[in-house]
Amino acid sequence: MLMSCGIFFEYLSTLLKHSGYPLDWQWVGARQNGSSGMLISFAPSAPCVADLVAYQQWVQRISDRHTVRTAYQPTQVNEQQQAQLYALFDRSPVTCDIKYGEATRHDVAFLTANYASLDFADQQAWRETYHYIRFNEQQAAEDGFYLHHLFGPVSCGFRWFFRIAFHPRLSWLAKRLRLPASMAKGLAELVVEGPQYLALSLEHESDENLFIAGMKLGQLWLMLQSWGWSLHPLSVLVQHATARCALADTVRLTGLPVFFARFGQHRQSGIPTPRRAWQRILTTTQHSFSPENGADVKQP
Repeated sequence: MLMSCGIFFEYLSTLLKHSGYPLDWQWVGARQNGSSGMLISFAPSAPCVADLVAYQQWVQRISDRHTVRTAYQPTQVNEQQQAQLYALFDRSPVTCDIKYGEATRHDVAFLTANYASLDFADQQAWRETYHYIRFNEQQAAEDGFYLHHLFGPVSCGFRWFFRIAFHPRLSWLAKRLRLPASMAKGLAELVVEGPQYLALSLEHESDENLFIAGMKLGQLWLMLQSWGWSLHPLSVLVQHATARCALADTVRLTGLPVFFARFGQHRQSGIPTPRRAWQRILTTTQHSFSPENGADVKQP
């Protein structure tokens, strides 16, 4: 959640800067404010010249940013591209590792098959995932994802089968039929194609650094988007301490990852996922802003 907040604030503050209204911000942290949930405080900085071209480019990139879970082109990231990605993390608490090669691909796929199977078989974890699956593709949604985001185009019969067979209340049946292992195997078969992976890690995993990691991830994602490349986050490898340690040791990362993904040049653009309108995300209260104190951002 902290990284998601960081991504959102990075995009919001950059759009304001390109509009001629940059922001100064500082970390406050929820722990210093009791139960208020406030993360940062920000206020207008000195106005600058607006860059409408950059603003429109940024808007377009944000609109086009989608997770692409399909196969990628085998194009390898070159040295110049790696240098551009690494430069995003200069003078920040975030370290970026880029890994590729046949041995790495098979190692990551092996870990994915193991830990995804455990995750899919865990009743509580699967209940949370299942809650966000939208089975009616004709009905508008503000969050979650449709089955075709995971499997590509699917038939009505497949949606019906998946909705029943994988319902959390029938987890005992799914386990007996080895459905979690089957899903994990399918994910691993996609992951092994790579063609490369990136990991973000922190020397000190504080709330503030996680927020900054989200801001940096937002920049990285849009840089890849400008190349015609995409990201496929592999959350099953960073959700639990055991998986994070195994991943860091197996592919020799700088530290324990807080984010891990496969990335590359996509063969087709990502299929848009449900998105909550910005009016439902960005809310203000009149008493929370003053010229002296600025505005507050709270964790949703």
